[in-house]
Amino acid sequence: MIPMITRTLRPAGGLLLLSLAAIPASAQTGKFDLEKTKTVLTGMIRQAIDERGVPSISIALVRGDSIVWKAAFGYANVRMKVPATTETIYSTGSTFKSATATAIMQLVEQGKLSLDHPVNRYLGESRVQDRLQAEKPVTFTHILSHWSGLTAGAVTKPIWGRELPKSLDEMVSQLYSVRPPETKWEYNNFAYGMAGLLVEKISGVEYEKYMVDNILAPLGITIKTPVRPSPEMVEMMALPYLPQPGGKPIPVEQVHFDVYPAGDVYLTAEDMARFLAMHLNGGVFRGKRILSEASVKQMQEPRFGGNYGFGFGIRKAPNGHTLISHSGGIPGQSSMMMGDVDSKVGVYFMSNSGAPPAIAEAAIKLLNGEDYTPPAPPKPVTVDNKTLDRYVGRYTVDGQTITLKREGNNLVMPAPDGGPSMTLLPESETRFFIRGQDLKITFVSGPDGKVTKMVVDTGSGTMEAVRQN
Repeated sequence: MIPMITRTLRPAGGLLLLSLAAIPASAQTGKFDLEKTKTVLTGMIRQAIDERGVPSISIALVRGDSIVWKAAFGYANVRMKVPATTETIYSTGSTFKSATATAIMQLVEQGKLSLDHPVNRYLGESRVQDRLQAEKPVTFTHILSHWSGLTAGAVTKPIWGRELPKSLDEMVSQLYSVRPPETKWEYNNFAYGMAGLLVEKISGVEYEKYMVDNILAPLGITIKTPVRPSPEMVEMMALPYLPQPGGKPIPVEQVHFDVYPAGDVYLTAEDMARFLAMHLNGGVFRGKRILSEASVKQMQEPRFGGNYGFGFGIRKAPNGHTLISHSGGIPGQSSMMMGDVDSKVGVYFMSNSGAPPAIAEAAIKLLNGEDYTPPAPPKPVTVDNKTLDRYVGRYTVDGQTITLKREGNNLVMPAPDGGPSMTLLPESETRFFIRGQDLKITFVSGPDGKVTKMVVDTGSGTMEAVRQN
């Protein structure tokens, strides 16, 4: 898990700004200053481009049902110096899970299914295999909240690999139970691929057409082929890159995500900001109702004691407000969505590599009128090699192994994909950071002084990696 995070949380270029007049929204706090917000966020974005090697970032801010600012920075094509614009198209990544969940909730409202119904009732020959003969069948609630107990994962495939893609029916029919539902929260892209297939089978309409006709077009989104991009859309797409802190981004292979309802859809930042605004406003956007207020509240309700609803992570901000959020990404593409349900403000941004999540946290504070100044970047200190050697070893988290080594006077983390190693820079004797990323790593020792684990702060949460040797 950590290797993937460090690889995806990854030159000053063209800049396009377009701002709209701020329109107050109900239940907001503080005095919102649009110009200050633009200045602070522009500085953070330019820093990410200059220091992290992120090629481009496109962002849109929401207050009420208004897009109060949209902007694009950097290059969609670095070599040809093609500037990103607010019309540049990126992959939504997993932020689109909430849209797939919204489609399911629409069908619930139409009386075509119940959230507590077993999904196998609707899958026909594509039914999932209950190898455990569990007492509880897998329901819609389970698949939308990642508590299904089904085989997890997903695969990205090279666009130019000439492989024949499997249908959603084929992929879903290969799923089987590995544990009873509600036993463990486990992020499951396959389950959301199944959700897309269920939209098709229950509505009788192909997934892409259903999403366009019932969600995207009513929001005023004009893209008609978000799953299978048209040639005109491809012209507007940002190319994928691997960011290089302090250097030139490296182009990477274009890929597609096999279970596309889980997050391989192509739109603009403003498009997804409209979708977010609808969820922040009780299912309505500019007078057009997409979902009932009751269904929106259900989607924003954490399930089974966790912190995930239907397509949204749910947490409380320090001011007591409820935040809904989701990140997304495939190699060379990343996205981030965050909204404050109580003040009805939100942010959505996309990048062709890996924009820092801290932009979202800052945007929400600024949209709420809070006083916010970006923290100064950490400065490395000198730590002796004897101390570094204490941290060398293997650590595991969620079944994945992270190996730390010492190279010269540095503690490094070799990349699992054979890419360049990442250097852990000491902020103190026990706390380290990786330049150009939001990760902070703190080493914890037991009573005998031996290192027992490292606590990884990703900027949006923490995880513990236990030492194995």
